[in-house]
Amino acid sequence: MVKEAGYKPLDMKTWARTPYYNYYAHGSKGMCAVTADIDITAMAKKAGQDKIYIPMLYAVTKVINARKEFRVGYCKENGELMVWDYISPIHRVFHPDTETFTRVCTEWKENYKEFAKGAEADIANGEKCATLNADEFPDSVFELSYVPWLRYTSVNMKMSESGKYLAPIVTVGKAEEIDGKIKLPLTMQISHAVADGFHIARFFKEVTEECEKLAASL
Repeated sequence: MVKEAGYKPLDMKTWARTPYYNYYAHGSKGMCAVTADIDITAMAKKAGQDKIYIPMLYAVTKVINARKEFRVGYCKENGELMVWDYISPIHRVFHPDTETFTRVCTEWKENYKEFAKGAEADIANGEKCATLNADEFPDSVFELSYVPWLRYTSVNMKMSESGKYLAPIVTVGKAEEIDGKIKLPLTMQISHAVADGFHIARFFKEVTEECEKLAASL
């Protein structure tokens, strides 16, 4: 079982987003959902175009953990805002025979080889499960879905009616070669209470950069 991460309280008096949080979490309950193509040519050629899942999972998780806005959550003891030390990805293992999936959670590790080893074990465990969840999950998580059958142009997944769901929701689509480059659609969805278009644009930029770095080490 993946352990719960530590956290630090968020000071609403000094947090620059406090008025935005109050408006979007309690008022309009707005959310952002942006899809963009990213260039993964170097990584896909190094890993193999059909073996990009774990490298992408790592790249996305590393970028999310590098940014405070993606790690904001609620303390279950007092309900107040806090920032996780890190968050781990909940992802899915598809079952072709039943056309269903099992959710698994891979604990975040900065070292790629350690993370990949854990992800491989979690996926193998998920393949043996016939349940929605392979295990109990901690609260320090975000969601990632992989859709390798479709090159899509947008995803819009409705978030919590309460406006209190703050963790990122990421979708990764089918990689295809276009004009000599291998690209895939990537979607970031997150509450407007903690992030704006600027933060999402930076997310895409940094994931692309991380994929390029990974290509050199795979």
